[in-house]
Amino acid sequence: MSEPATIIGTPDHARNLKAERGDSMSVLTKQFKDALSKIEPGEDAEHAAEAHAEVRDVLDGHADLVEWGLHSVLIGSYRREVSIRRVKDVDVFCELPNLPDDEDPQDLLDKFANLLEGEYGDRVTKNDRSVKVDFPDFDMHVDVVPARPADDEWEIPDRDGGWEKTHPVKFSELSTARNQDHDDKYVPVVKLVRQTRRALRGDVKPGGFFVEVAAYHAFADIPDGSSDESPSSTAEYYTVALEKMAPILRDHADGVARLMNPAIPDQELHIRATQEELDTIADEWEQAAVDARQALESGNDQDAARTFKRLLGQNSDGNDVFEVPVAVSAGHRSLPSGESPTFG
Repeated sequence: MSEPATIIGTPDHARNLKAERGDSMSVLTKQFKDALSKIEPGEDAEHAAEAHAEVRDVLDGHADLVEWGLHSVLIGSYRREVSIRRVKDVDVFCELPNLPDDEDPQDLLDKFANLLEGEYGDRVTKNDRSVKVDFPDFDMHVDVVPARPADDEWEIPDRDGGWEKTHPVKFSELSTARNQDHDDKYVPVVKLVRQTRRALRGDVKPGGFFVEVAAYHAFADIPDGSSDESPSSTAEYYTVALEKMAPILRDHADGVARLMNPAIPDQELHIRATQEELDTIADEWEQAAVDARQALESGNDQDAARTFKRLLGQNSDGNDVFEVPVAVSAGHRSLPSGESPTFG
């Protein structure tokens, strides 16, 4: 019996095109899977869960906060599941829908600081926009951010003593939707680009949130899983993300088009970085995109892996994130997965 025809435009057709495209690329499936496991938070995830739950329990038991309608929620990269090893901070967003309109933001921070000092003593530090609680046993801290309603958004204390609009919960929702649209490929690729920023720039600003927001905007121009033009592997998704992000970072550095807050479209993202730092990451990202594309299309798994190894650097434990597969002996084609042939 002959095989049924594949109709152009059907899901099967899209999968076949992706498979054909992937066969000609150094997709290194196993290496990318292992790389993602090496940048997972590990035990930090357990410590973060314990720390934020403990702080939220302390807040939930305070009479004034209960009167103000306290609803504490987890936000930040840990909440969006894009944290990479190590997790150094966890953010707790404290929604106060019944907060009096005349409440001074710095007085509000003082109240939170005093409340938490009763439980944690000198482990508490009041900052311009939040109150920090150190957990030295975990080498981690929890940032507590009080917020008041502002129409459909929220306002938090700003560094100038006033209020600043924000909506971190909305960004979490948008990130989840983006991940679903791309068949759960968005989150792992964001982890990879955050790791790339760390490999390229270390502790130099701008930080991981900057490249995450750039990745969010870049994914709007990447065909999703329903399209036959969508990337066919983690390697291709990662490469395309670098390519789509590069002009976004360049435009931001040049002042042509500033990076905007996805949750508040008319709000420019505040980036604590010098012009030199912005120029440098734009330069390095453009080169990383070129290098990744050359590696992906090289057809040589060892050469490609060496490039990806350099772009992903080391995790916080000092271990290489990406491994170069063992070269296959003469007579055996290099395997895309990086695995050796199985005999017997």
